[in-house]
Amino acid sequence: MYRIPVDLGGSCPNRDGKGKGGCAFCPENGGRAVQLGDVASPAEQVAHAIRFSRERYGTGLLQLYVQAYTATYTSVRNLRMQIEPLLDAHPFYSVSLGTRPDCLPPATLDLFRKWNSSHEVWIELGVQTTLDATLERIDRRHGWERSREAILRLHDAGLHVCAHLMFGLPGECADDMFESLERVVALPVDALKFHNLHILSDAPLGAEWRRRPFPVLSESAWMELVMQLLRRTPAHLPVFRVFTDSPAATRLAPKAEFRKGEFLQGVAFRMRERGWRQGDRT
Repeated sequence: MYRIPVDLGGSCPNRDGKGKGGCAFCPENGGRAVQLGDVASPAEQVAHAIRFSRERYGTGLLQLYVQAYTATYTSVRNLRMQIEPLLDAHPFYSVSLGTRPDCLPPATLDLFRKWNSSHEVWIELGVQTTLDATLERIDRRHGWERSREAILRLHDAGLHVCAHLMFGLPGECADDMFESLERVVALPVDALKFHNLHILSDAPLGAEWRRRPFPVLSESAWMELVMQLLRRTPAHLPVFRVFTDSPAATRLAPKAEFRKGEFLQGVAFRMRERGWRQGDRT
């Protein structure tokens, strides 16, 4: 299945409406997919991304991926008007929306239930960490309990939940990161995403890092850590991502050591060599 990203031009409750602010790690574009380029309208973005996918990967199932900012930080009417024409116009098998735990009102869940009758609906929930002190440190403006409740509500609505966790956040040690993972996998999640922290020049942490650099996980250290995280992840849970992409032009740290394929091959090779498997420490 190939993801077709689309940016609906939204924002999130943690910004001032002018593209500034946001969580400490978040860039100004809110994570807009690079392959969208400067394409403006959602319909043009989707057509462009489908062409890109077909040319690069060939044929396969398609998933509409509402990635940038907080997809559900808008009205139900607006979500319906923006997304349903895209679902009608293209043969999408699935739709995935990235959002925050504090942006899931009941009416929005009702809309997702409706879509789920014809398209497999995934919600990528930005949990990031379960430590309230870190959530405050990165200006997340919600606590772990809000994330826990959101996971349970999404599960009860019959939706697929992919929990997004960020590792290497300021002040957290390995045990803190293992604790976050263990808390999340104890809940009814259907998949995980691992994100190693990148310091970006157009994010609040970038300005802080420039003033006074703080330790950031190198990609080699992340490779060792991600293997330990996988060992603590139940074997039945798919992990959709273990390596962060970010534009070289805005990336301050960590220094690039691997291409994505090299990193994934390195993880697989080392785990086989050491006799480790996903879930062997659960």
